[in-house]
Amino acid sequence: MKSNIIYLLFFLGCTTLFAQHPLYVQLTEKDGLPDIEFYGILEDSKGFIWLAAEKGLYRYDGKKFKNYTTSGKRALSVFGLHEGTQGKIWCNNISGQYFTVENDSLKLFIDLKEYTKGQLGEFDFYGDKMSVSIVGRMFSVDLKTKQTVEVTPKNKLISYTLKKQDTLFFLEDNVLKYQTHKETREWSTLPINITPPYFSKAFIFGKYFLHQVYNRKKRESTFYFGADTLKQIKDIKFDKDQELIRTFKDGNDFWLCTVNAIYVYTFREGKFHFKAKYFEGKKVTEMMKDSRGNYWFITSGNGIFIIPNIHIMKYQLPKEDENITALEKINDSILIFGTTSGKTNKINTITAKSETLVNSHFRRVNKIAYNKKDEVYVSLTNSSFVLNSKTFQLKPNSRVNKFRFNNAKGLSIINENKFIYSSFAFADILDKKKEQAIRIGNRRSYTNHYSKSKNEIYVSYVDGVEYYKEDLKPHAITFKGQPIFGIDIDETSDGTIWISTFNDGIIGVKDGKSVFNYNITNGLLSNQTSTIKGEGKYLWVVTDKGIQHLNTQTGNFKSITRTDGIETFNISDIAISKEKVFFGSNKGIFELDKQKVFKKHKLPDFQITDVYIEDQKVGNKAAYELSADENKIQFHFHANGYQSEINSIYLYKLIKNGKKEIWNTIPKGSNQVTFNSLSPGNYEFELKAIQRIEGKETAVKKVEVKVNAPFYKRWWFVTLILLGVSGYVMYYYRKALSEKEKEKQRLLAQIENEKEMVFLKLENLRSQMNPHFIFNALNSIQDYILLNQKNLAGDYLGKFADLIRIYLNHSSKAYISLEEEIDTLEKYLELEKLRFEDTLSYEITTKSEINREEIEIPTMLIQPYIENALKHGLLHKKEERKLTISFILDEEKHYILCKVTDNGVGRDKANALNSKRKKYHRPFATKATQDRITLLNHEKNKKIQVEIIDLFTEKNIPSGTQVIIKIPYRKL
Repeated sequence: MKSNIIYLLFFLGCTTLFAQHPLYVQLTEKDGLPDIEFYGILEDSKGFIWLAAEKGLYRYDGKKFKNYTTSGKRALSVFGLHEGTQGKIWCNNISGQYFTVENDSLKLFIDLKEYTKGQLGEFDFYGDKMSVSIVGRMFSVDLKTKQTVEVTPKNKLISYTLKKQDTLFFLEDNVLKYQTHKETREWSTLPINITPPYFSKAFIFGKYFLHQVYNRKKRESTFYFGADTLKQIKDIKFDKDQELIRTFKDGNDFWLCTVNAIYVYTFREGKFHFKAKYFEGKKVTEMMKDSRGNYWFITSGNGIFIIPNIHIMKYQLPKEDENITALEKINDSILIFGTTSGKTNKINTITAKSETLVNSHFRRVNKIAYNKKDEVYVSLTNSSFVLNSKTFQLKPNSRVNKFRFNNAKGLSIINENKFIYSSFAFADILDKKKEQAIRIGNRRSYTNHYSKSKNEIYVSYVDGVEYYKEDLKPHAITFKGQPIFGIDIDETSDGTIWISTFNDGIIGVKDGKSVFNYNITNGLLSNQTSTIKGEGKYLWVVTDKGIQHLNTQTGNFKSITRTDGIETFNISDIAISKEKVFFGSNKGIFELDKQKVFKKHKLPDFQITDVYIEDQKVGNKAAYELSADENKIQFHFHANGYQSEINSIYLYKLIKNGKKEIWNTIPKGSNQVTFNSLSPGNYEFELKAIQRIEGKETAVKKVEVKVNAPFYKRWWFVTLILLGVSGYVMYYYRKALSEKEKEKQRLLAQIENEKEMVFLKLENLRSQMNPHFIFNALNSIQDYILLNQKNLAGDYLGKFADLIRIYLNHSSKAYISLEEEIDTLEKYLELEKLRFEDTLSYEITTKSEINREEIEIPTMLIQPYIENALKHGLLHKKEERKLTISFILDEEKHYILCKVTDNGVGRDKANALNSKRKKYHRPFATKATQDRITLLNHEKNKKIQVEIIDLFTEKNIPSGTQVIIKIPYRKL
């Protein structure tokens, strides 16, 4: 134990004096900062930040820096920023050129090089004139005619000019005068002439003047101050060599920018009182406070600093002491804090003086608890000790040293003798008076709290939160029927126990029941909460997105976010004094002024900056009309100002033809809305912003969009179409009636054709069964019987019967196969051969490529031509009667060619012989066949064709007849 104390005492009592500084953000090249050397800063009426820099003129919209330059500009650097009438931005350069920004471009207004002769002029405006002063001289420029006149009094030296409203003040030798449109009068006198080595500067603060006379030889400043007259003051004191560059008044505070620091003085009861000194070692060339309450500091060589919230101060500790792990208030001016490096330090919050009490050499300080009497308990990673709260010395004889409360997750004081100790494996009550430890839980615990008003103990374990009454029996606390995984526990004055959680926000407990819950739906910035601290009816809550102050009676939140400059929300502990709140974090200790820290968050003054139609940028208008082939529109919007949008969300809706629509949230970080494939109609695009912290809304920005329908959807075109359709319907109806009538007539004709076809078939059948043929056949059968040739008679009779049966069968068919046709012709010719008493020879041939069973042809088509050849050609010939029938396939044209050739007497002789016959022997079969062919060809693309060729010998003697029948066929 003794060796441990010696080890702990190493570096004991090391004292360092540090200061406080408001939390700030430094803009660097990583943020797109285009320069580090700045000479002027201005926020215009639209919220843009203008910067006069060594590299030129820049405009900052909160996200991007834009450079402005023009041809003919003789120097890169610009100075002297002003906003004139109609929002014009003015600047000048050392070459005597004066510029304005008009229509978003830099333009040369006037070149005064002949007057300024290489000196940088200071300028301002009064009335319709621009006043320009250089060392010793002053000029007046008419803003309309640009006429320039020197107004320096003869044998006088002008040190500077100042403008207050529409009055111009200037120092003539040592006399301060003012000039209006009507007169020039003396106002005050300085006790010394402003000649080398003296240098003079003056600044106006409302009704007050602050005048600095700087002795460059002695490097000392003398100040004169007053409202009606100037009097020397000694309240303002600078370090040696601190020449005043710029001043800024904020309420009663005067900020004095010098070449090596900023001095802040409060003007109270007619005197200046030193308040603070900031940015030591930095040459701050100008500062301003923007419309959102951010303080801007431009420097020569160090870029730009921004203080978002002047009421959040950070203690400037050594780097190794900045990672704070524990923080405990002893009184309103003394804090004890521990670090990851093992130091236990004391800090005076008034003087900002820090003192190392114990250095444990990299043994992390986990928890610190003050018993409100005389002991401070400090728990480290693998050790613990007790400090005397009055002397801040180690207290080796304390009874608490009987216990080891190292690696504590939580320490809560019950009374001067007892405290609760939560560790990685259990939770105990340590009683130094009885020198005993009472185990209340045997599992890992994270934090604990003792409620003095209820005499109850609350412990957050790995598996949930439990509370203990005097009997120390555990009672589980649940939320929505589930265990609560608590991170921190504290209490407000109404006795509500508050528990912060991983993802359920904060939960309020009364009588062991969860009765309150705050989350993102009712005011919390995030459901992920960590350290909490009760303060009367208020509760300080740390989330991963900000620090919030909850009024537990009203449910109202106030918030501090990254827009206030907070570097981290990794807060280990909170300590509260009468006027301040202190936060220990991994980035050090910072304090908040409870009454002033909460800024009124300004709604973003956003504008619709750009509109694109079909990805082509168009001008900003209140309404747009898109053609039928334009259905894509994109809106870009932006709010000027530093971090102006960080706590806001944008919502939009697109209303078509007045139909109600809900608001849609735009994803964080996106500043555009795109609509693709808009259908024809009238739209209204609406956009607004909501301030998340206070729930305030901006006015709704509206843009009208009309998407024209294509011509075929226009009323006139639809009317024409309706008229056309009506006309067509009438035409179609009439045509349909006509077609029906035609179809009726066609059906009637078809019926007639079918009747005619039946008749013609009967005619063909009749021709095939004509009396001569039947008579000859029966005679032949009779002869066979008389000659007692019974077999031949029976055979012949069978063939005759088969042929008659085939004819009757074919008469009921429209088509038969070629095989059936040839078979029928064979039977017919066999019977006819008997008629000619064996003087007839015939031959039927088909080409081998013809599949006679697959090809079908019309029935009763060929036989009449064969009969005609027999009856008219061969009958009149006495001998060597020959008949050939051939079938040829024309597959390409889809025809069967049937050639019927006889060697008869020819058509002329046959006609002559037939003309001698009686009238009742007229050849009706041939005519019936021709009529039938005509009917078969009706409305057919491929028609049956018949060609009759008379055959002659070489001596032109008739030698027979050939009939070529071209028959379209079909396949089975």
